[in-house]
This record gives sequence, C-alpha cells and structure tokens, in this order.
Amino acid sequence: MKTIALTLLSAGLLCFTASPQEKSATKKKSADAGMSMPKPAAEMKELRALVGTWSSDETFEPSPFMPGGTATGTNTVRLGPGGFTVLMEQRSKSATMGSFAGHGVLTWDPNEKAYKTVWADSMTPGVTVDTGRKEGDNIVYTGEVTMGGKKIATKTVISDRTPTSYTLTGYANDGSGEKKTMTIKFTKKEPEAAAAKK
Repeated sequence: MKTIALTLLSAGLLCFTASPQEKSATKKKSADAGMSMPKPAAEMKELRALVGTWSSDETFEPSPFMPGGTATGTNTVRLGPGGFTVLMEQRSKSATMGSFAGHGVLTWDPNEKAYKTVWADSMTPGVTVDTGRKEGDNIVYTGEVTMGGKKIATKTVISDRTPTSYTLTGYANDGSGEKKTMTIKFTKKEPEAAAAKK
C-alpha cells in the first residue's frame, strides 16, 4: 500500500513539474508578454505641432467643381490613441458654399516611411487617402479623387509653419495641368484660460 501511495504521489508531482523545454516555453511567453509597447515615431513630431484649436481663413479658386469664394472656420486637432495619430475636425462657413464639416486622421506610416491622411467631409462621398513626404520644411501630400466621373490628381502642401500659424495650399490636375484650388491660413487660437488671465 505504501508503495502504491508513493507511486501515485510521484506521478502527481511529475504532472506539476514542467520539463526543461516547458520551462523555457513559459519563460519565453513571459518575456513576450513583457515586451515593451511601440512608441510613436520621431516623425510624429511634425503632426503633433498641429494639435490645438486654430481659426481658418479660406480662399477657393473657381473651378468646374466648386464656385470660388472665401470662408472662415475653426480647426480642432487632438492627439489620437497612443500618440500614433492626430485627429482633425474642421467646421467652416461660406456665403457661396454654406456650411462645411470635415474629419481627418493624420499619421506616420513606418512601413511606407511616409505620412498618411484619411479624410472625410460633407462635400465628398467616401474617403480620400493621401500620402505625404517632407520636402524641405514643408509636408507635401499627394492623392487622387473622382469628381463627376473624372479622376483628379491632388496635391496639398503644408507650409510656412510657425508655432502659431501655417498655410495649407491645395492643387488639382484633371489632365489639363496643375491648378491651385485653395489656400487656407491657420492661426492658433489663444487658450481661453490664458486669455482670461490677461
């Protein structure tokens, strides 16, 4: 009886004692679980500079797709989850085009080594995806939209950046040559708390 009891006890202990290979696998799982989370790339600094609330003064050139005119608006930008994106909300009003609302997600894509923007607004069905690269001090985005059944190459340039202002200039090419479509000047609004102290 004593021998049977010892045998059962030994078998039970063996069940709870991991082999060296099992111990190694357990350590590897623990190491994987403790891996450090990725951090936003250094290139995100360019986009984080856009975080804040901005007033926008907008000028649109006449084109087959929209009347010319001016608009004013507010652009609100906040940091996205984990700091990997910035989220942009644009609200504008124009005498010729009425109210406009737009939403953008801007990021740095480490796989493509390029900036990416996904944009949706109240004037365009679907979304547009643009790819951007630094050109000197500017970020230049290129993409494509379809309007009236026609594909149009687009270019958007973010330039003249300071801590309190920057300019966005849009261009389009429907095959007849690149033409400027809009110029938007952004000026950072003073935080309400700081303004109240003055």
